[in-house]
Amino acid sequence: MLLFVLGSVATVGVISIPGAAFAKKIASLSGDQVVPPVSTNAIGHATFKHPNGSTMNYKLNISGIVHPNGIGIHVGKMGKNGELIVDIMKQAKEQMTKVGMIITGSFNASDLIGPMQGKTILDLVASMKSGNTYVSVDTEKHPTGEIRGQIELANSPSLNVTNSIKVGNQTNMT
Repeated sequence: MLLFVLGSVATVGVISIPGAAFAKKIASLSGDQVVPPVSTNAIGHATFKHPNGSTMNYKLNISGIVHPNGIGIHVGKMGKNGELIVDIMKQAKEQMTKVGMIITGSFNASDLIGPMQGKTILDLVASMKSGNTYVSVDTEKHPTGEIRGQIELANSPSLNVTNSIKVGNQTNMT
């Protein structure tokens, strides 16, 4: 059941609330999305929310990896490796579970590095929406990524109520 939940394709909802900015991006992580692909039983699920234009909150649920060496957001299209733009392990809180770990935290524009250095959280959000970012979890065995998940926002059927996110080659709409 856990594998199904963690491995399922996720949707993104964007809701217009007067006076509040809200966006949610979700990616499913697996070894077959790493470039080149990695044979692993590890999987993960990442959620990113920006409650305002200056902060990004995140939560990762990882199974099959106990001690990640690094977790980051990289710039790069599906099938391409790219530079690290946010080291999300920098201020992460880790909580062990029966099947893996939950990693939570937040970052702001001053935490953006590489090609995003000097840009805003909204610039990062635009890059996420364009399908130009992915999440990678690195381990000692796989220092360039054991699992990875592309963050790609698909076209919205409604501008203010619902969007979808494309993860891998599948799209799920709500």
